[in-house]
Amino acid sequence: MLLVSVNALSQVPMRPFSRNMSTMETIDWGNIKVYYALNALDINALGTYEDLQCLEIGKYSSKYYSSFVFNSDSLIADWKAKHPHAQSVPRLGELGRYPNKWLCYTYSEFYKDFRKDVLLEYVRMPYGIKNGYWSIEKNTSQNWQIKEDTLLINGYLCQKAMCYFRGRSYVAWFTMDIPIENGPWKFAGLPGLILKVYDDKKLYDFECVKIEKNKISFPIKKYSYTGYRLIDRKQLLQLVKQLNENYFEVAGIKFTSTKPLKKIDYELLELE
Repeated sequence: MLLVSVNALSQVPMRPFSRNMSTMETIDWGNIKVYYALNALDINALGTYEDLQCLEIGKYSSKYYSSFVFNSDSLIADWKAKHPHAQSVPRLGELGRYPNKWLCYTYSEFYKDFRKDVLLEYVRMPYGIKNGYWSIEKNTSQNWQIKEDTLLINGYLCQKAMCYFRGRSYVAWFTMDIPIENGPWKFAGLPGLILKVYDDKKLYDFECVKIEKNKISFPIKKYSYTGYRLIDRKQLLQLVKQLNENYFEVAGIKFTSTKPLKKIDYELLELE
């Protein structure tokens, strides 16, 4: 059992270690990348984003992941190569500006397999949890109701759609100018790319901030998830809930403070 000194008296799970990028394999090729701000206080100020996430769309699959985490992993990999004997690794990239924080939706990678019609989620666990976890589910689209309202987002004319999905009601804005049935996180199924989507309580808000269209195809790569354990989606949600409510006990970490720890305000994106 680990023993740590707790300065900030909260149950915020500590961030996981960076991933090994040298074992990534190419699973598809794509020509479009879409970047989404997650819960931005100011859409024009990168430093106000809770995360910057990226959707890579290929012919047979798509990948959705945290750009902040990926860039941090890349910088750390380069730093380690230059400092092979270092005892500790600094925080690098946009993540370096934030306190220790672990969110399931930041430290996950989502792969939509169009041919098998499945979605795979790989979750990197916080410090103290030995293994990562992954789950697989039928890649079913949401049951959208398309409205007549329109909105201009990132220079694209978008149309409104609404749905109820796993415990939350959502509003989405999609553009027919990019006729791709995809979007951030698990959202899909509209006749155009989803550029903005949020729940009715505004707890989670994904908004497109940049679209890259490449004439030359780029590789869509997948990490080696050796050691990750297969788990049911609902079991994974329960684990995430437990980690945020009682992180030190779940991680098997003893702390030196005698003061009670505060639970963090954490809302799961999926409620059912």
